[in-house]
Amino acid sequence: MLSARIDALALTAINERIFPGCVVLAQRGGRVVHHAAYGSTMYGDPGSRPVARDTIYDIASLTKPITATAALALMDAGQIGLDDPAARYLPAMRASGVTLRHLLTHSSGLDIRLSALRERGAEAIREAAYDLVPIRPPGSYTMYANISTLLLGDVVAAAFGAPLDVAVGELVIGPLGMADTGYRPSEGLRSRIAPSEWDEEWRGGLVHGVAHDESAYALGGVAGHAGLFSTAADMGRFVAMWLQGGAWGGRQILRESTVALAWRDHTGHMATPSGLPLRSGLGWARDRSNYMGAAPEGTLGHTGFTGTAIVMLPGQQASLVVLTNRTYPRRTPPPYPHHAVIAAMVTALVGEG
Repeated sequence: MLSARIDALALTAINERIFPGCVVLAQRGGRVVHHAAYGSTMYGDPGSRPVARDTIYDIASLTKPITATAALALMDAGQIGLDDPAARYLPAMRASGVTLRHLLTHSSGLDIRLSALRERGAEAIREAAYDLVPIRPPGSYTMYANISTLLLGDVVAAAFGAPLDVAVGELVIGPLGMADTGYRPSEGLRSRIAPSEWDEEWRGGLVHGVAHDESAYALGGVAGHAGLFSTAADMGRFVAMWLQGGAWGGRQILRESTVALAWRDHTGHMATPSGLPLRSGLGWARDRSNYMGAAPEGTLGHTGFTGTAIVMLPGQQASLVVLTNRTYPRRTPPPYPHHAVIAAMVTALVGEG
């Protein structure tokens, strides 16, 4: 039985201190088939609380597919084009040959470690980002990088004519009724938020209710690549919209043809750091066995550094959302054991199909 299997996997991971707690939501055929909370927010340390189904997590790089969705919605509206140069909307960009397609597929050829710029402040980070030139021809090589979605978020804001948090709110979060999702959560929500990490060196204490990602934090907590906080239920709405061909609540958030285009493999022919093919859609990873387990070909998803993941199985009309704060109390280097836990949960979901 699916719930029993997920229960066992979650509780074992907590006992092994892979993460202090988690919320897991599984859906199939438009119905929630499992939604449960496990463990605590801080391993029972002072200030720790039991995890509840509505506990809010820093979703880290799960911000990226939400930014991508906002960009695709603007494309559907005719406000931007997939093969438009990003510099059309960001005139300060030197990389004039980088298109929105390149940003959506991490194939821009731009390379910079944004977290290394955290001391410089928002304006200097953007100046450095806009001053980059590709180290490889755009579209020839795919390498996951925060810079791509940082720039994509800036394009969304420029094309929409409002700050990114407003644009994402009006294009994605609001239409989906994701009431507990947003950047820079208010102090009133603090008691519901799972802390991310102790960071005495740079931030002087517990990272709690502010962006864990250093560059997103330095940018004021709002960025295309990181910064959003959410619940499993809200992320369930997001993935359900994608599985329903872009529709939600009687409204078409994305065209069905746009969903199909986004799910296609756009990068399998490109060179990669490992030399092995790496398949990605527009804003989505495809067929990543390290966290998708025994899922069939064509499975899509994304992970976040704090220990979050979403996985969609279009052929089964099924999805899994897993939110954890595996970086508490301290981040650990790869390999990441929580990926194996998520992969096993996905495999359990596949087996129920």
